[in-house]
Amino acid sequence: MIQLGTPITQELKSVLQRLLNTQDLIDISAEVEFSYSTVRSLYYRTQSVTEENQEVVYKMVNKAFSKAEESITYFEKAKQELKISLPKN
Repeated sequence: MIQLGTPITQELKSVLQRLLNTQDLIDISAEVEFSYSTVRSLYYRTQSVTEENQEVVYKMVNKAFSKAEESITYFEKAKQELKISLPKN
């Protein structure tokens, strides 16, 4: 859960860092009315979430969710391809 007045949780930071890259942060900055440094500060937990900047956090979460969904789809297909390639016993 995202709480105003505090940085994002350490757990959320870990998830975001596994899924988002620098280009994603730049893209998010371009979508919202905040600078890249603000986006980065929220991402690294050096800035607290406020009513004004919470949109940035929600954009990061949405982007990470989308990338997770894409990864799941990719790896499910890859898993099936690998399974087909294994010898039948």
